[in-house]
Amino acid sequence: MVGSFKDWSAVDRLPSISVPTLAISGRYDEATPRLQEVLVDRIAGAEQLIMEQSSHMPFWEERGAYMAAVREFLARHD
Repeated sequence: MVGSFKDWSAVDRLPSISVPTLAISGRYDEATPRLQEVLVDRIAGAEQLIMEQSSHMPFWEERGAYMAAVREFLARHD
């Protein structure tokens, strides 16, 4: 990161999230699955989904699997 976001972080605010949370990332995303674990570990009950054939746009690169996962997540939390 560079510029005005270089030192910005909201990690300390993650525990205040109290709604069902699904963190989706691509296996080859620059925001790596390991980085996403920071979110999942700090948001109570959060779930992580790694799209194995995607980079930064799993909603486009694996659209069918992505939409199925989101539908299933929403159905469980309706």
